[in-house]
Amino acid sequence: MSFSERAQSKVLLGAYLAIESPYSAHLMGRAGFDWMLIDMEHSPLSARDATALVHALAVGSHGRCASLVRIPALGVEWVKWALDSGAAGVVAPMVQSAEEAQQLVRFARYPSAGGQRSFGPFNAPWADLEGDSDVAKYFGKTAAGVAVIAMVESREGLENAEAILQTDGISGVFIGPVDLRLSMGLTGADGAEPEYVEALTKFARLGKAAGKVVGIFSASPAAIQTHARMGFNFLLVAGDSTALVHGAKVALDGSAQALREVKL
Repeated sequence: MSFSERAQSKVLLGAYLAIESPYSAHLMGRAGFDWMLIDMEHSPLSARDATALVHALAVGSHGRCASLVRIPALGVEWVKWALDSGAAGVVAPMVQSAEEAQQLVRFARYPSAGGQRSFGPFNAPWADLEGDSDVAKYFGKTAAGVAVIAMVESREGLENAEAILQTDGISGVFIGPVDLRLSMGLTGADGAEPEYVEALTKFARLGKAAGKVVGIFSASPAAIQTHARMGFNFLLVAGDSTALVHGAKVALDGSAQALREVKL
């Protein structure tokens, strides 16, 4: 089942990967998340790093966790490298118009699906743990189901949301709440301002109408509940670096508290 099909059937919970370590990706894959965002936009990950993380995540999760690669910019080379890794999908940042969404589709889809993607998915089979995985299977079957996600995170993107979601070949959109809010003159990763709530409601409504999946970063348990009620299909709720810091702090605070209770 493709990422988009899974997201249509239940709300998927995901985390981001920013540490350039296959070992870390392997461990995160074992945690049980439905999907992972490999973040090349705001982390110094190379195409080689991203490919290694896709493969490590597949092994760590036993193929159960879908990998989406967020590329640093809408460039043909980034889309090509992201998908040739065997990732379940690609996420392009700051898509603001139907024309940019169409460009993303051209880069991500093979000619048989209306795109211009060149052939060369020689690393893709290693993200497929089935015994019949090979280049022919990827090209003939798997590639048709890769998710092509436009990241919408500006007023202009909000204004063009319907046209972006209705673009043939686009699987859905992912909302970047911090940048979207900044473009509205707001701050933070979440809020209850009427204009912002109306924007999120619009994305969820348009996604459902177009039969496309819509995701967002959910900064808190309350945000998770709000976004799920609105109709968002996939939520980003954690990350490898934040989990590392949080786990270390919990261990340190607990240990310090235990020492304070000891009368030496």
